[in-house]
This record gives sequence, C-alpha cells and structure tokens, in this order.
Amino acid sequence: MSGIEFWFLIGSIFLYSVSLISAMMLQARLSALMLTTGLFFQATSAGIRWYGIGHPPVFGTYEAALAGSWFMLLYTAFSYRSIHGHFRLLILTTVPIASLIIFYGLTFKTERIPLTISERSLWVDFHALFSWVAFGSYTAAACLAGVYLLVVSGQWSVARGKQNLGPEVLDDLIFRYINLGFITHTVMFALGSYYSSILFGTWWQWDLVNSTSLITWLAYGLAIHMRLFYGWKGRRGANLAIVAFLTAVVSYWGLIYFPPGSTYHVFDIDFKSH
Repeated sequence: MSGIEFWFLIGSIFLYSVSLISAMMLQARLSALMLTTGLFFQATSAGIRWYGIGHPPVFGTYEAALAGSWFMLLYTAFSYRSIHGHFRLLILTTVPIASLIIFYGLTFKTERIPLTISERSLWVDFHALFSWVAFGSYTAAACLAGVYLLVVSGQWSVARGKQNLGPEVLDDLIFRYINLGFITHTVMFALGSYYSSILFGTWWQWDLVNSTSLITWLAYGLAIHMRLFYGWKGRRGANLAIVAFLTAVVSYWGLIYFPPGSTYHVFDIDFKSH
C-alpha cells in the first residue's frame, strides 16, 4: 500500500467516525455530509490502488474489505432522503459494521496481489465487482431490517412529518435493496459461469464457494418470493432479510477458512490451483 493511498483511507475512517459521532449528537444532515465525504476519500484510496496495480481492487481479503464496506456505506448515503427520520439509527448500524470490515481487511496483507494469467481478465474483474455490489446491497438491507425491527418494537421513534414517514418506508427500502442485490448477484453468477466455460469447459462447478453463493442466492430468492406471493412484509420480511444475510456472511467472508484445496477462489495465499 502506498503512502498516499494509506492516508486517504485513514481520512475516510476519520470522516466515518465523525459521521457516527454526528449521528449520536442528533445531527443527521452533518452525519450524511461526513459519510459522503468519507466515501469520496475511500474511493480515492481505492482509485490510487487501482492505478498502481492495474486491476480493480476487488481481489483478496483487504481489497474485498474495501469494496464491501464502500458499497454498503454508499447505499446508506443513498437512503438519506428516503428515511431521513431514521437515518441516524442506520448510521449507528452501518458505520460500525463497515469500520469493522475495513479493520478486518487491514489484518491481511495489503501489498499487490499477483494474479495468475487466468485471473487477468475483464470477465473476472466484473464478476468480482458485481459480487461486492450485491454484498453492499444485501448488507444495507439487513441493517435496514434491524432498524425496522427497532422502530416497530417502539425502541426507536421519531415524530412523523414530511421526511419522517414511518416504518413502511423502511420496509419498502429493504425490499428494493434485496432486489438490487439479487439482480447483481445473478449477473455475478452469469459472468462467472461464462468465464468458467472458457477456462474449464463447463458452466458450473460444485466448488465450495459456488455452492455457498448459490445458497445465498436461493435465500434471497425465497425472501423475494415470500413477499410477492405470500405477503411476507413487515416483521417477517425483516427477519427473513437478516437470516438470508447470515448466509451471505459465510459465502463472502468464510472462504479463506474453508479447508485448503476446497476452493480456487482464495486470493490470500501464494499457491493457486488454477
């Protein structure tokens, strides 16, 4: 990691901390401003890394932490106008999680990861990029689901007004983010399957990461199906969004803990099976 890349990342963490403190001090607008500025700093850090390594920073645990945290906070920022009255609680949920992801990523090597010839492809770049777009959306949906459950349980309340519309707005936004995550997850599958057909001559391999990712995809497909056809909104929909997210945590962050040789998707080791 270069010095300027590091300091932009530190700047983003500082701004996220200010956003969190502002939310605690009931300053939703300032919190949103600090969050947006932090996103710019983190994007700049990622852009510098991208320029230096020649590929999108979406490979390995450190780069995955950058991508996953950035997208989830981007969706948090997008939520400001829709759920203004509950935005502070969303900040209090997402910023600590994003910070934890970033610090977790920093425990791994931050040097350039040498990619094999098969990994030096735009198909792989976009496959990984769409996977983290989906993760950000899934995480935002899960955090919103937690906020929703707090609001309807009476543990968090705001006065209703033009910008404070109540829990039904949260419920609708949860479903929108789940749909966005499901669509981008599907695109990720399609890109990966096509490139797999080029490399291995088959569109699908029962690799452990493929299998856990499929479980996550089916879990969110179930959440969408239950809402559209069985009316699972409100508490049931929020609970299902959280349960589905638990499968995503295993799918996205558990791969490096799988037994050696069980998957070819690991980028944090020198040896690769392809």
